[in-house]
Amino acid sequence: MAQRESKKSREIMRALEAEGAFCFKIHGGASMMAGLPDIICCHRGRFYGFETKMPGGKPSKIQLFIHRKIRAAGGICEVVLTPADALALLVHDA
Repeated sequence: MAQRESKKSREIMRALEAEGAFCFKIHGGASMMAGLPDIICCHRGRFYGFETKMPGGKPSKIQLFIHRKIRAAGGICEVVLTPADALALLVHDA
């Protein structure tokens, strides 16, 4: 499952970059904060966190906690299944 999510993350990042976004993939590890979204993105001065999931996949409790913290700080953070899902979240009025 992880390989398919990684492939999906790369597809999403390519679509975001084509819209002028700066983004990078978070690779979990012992020194990384737990629960961070798979993709961190900046587009037109806005912060985005995208959690990539395959259909039927659900974020963990720690992921949901971190998503709430990002939103509370004014960022946008959502679970996305496709590049179209991520692109639909970009705000274009900045």
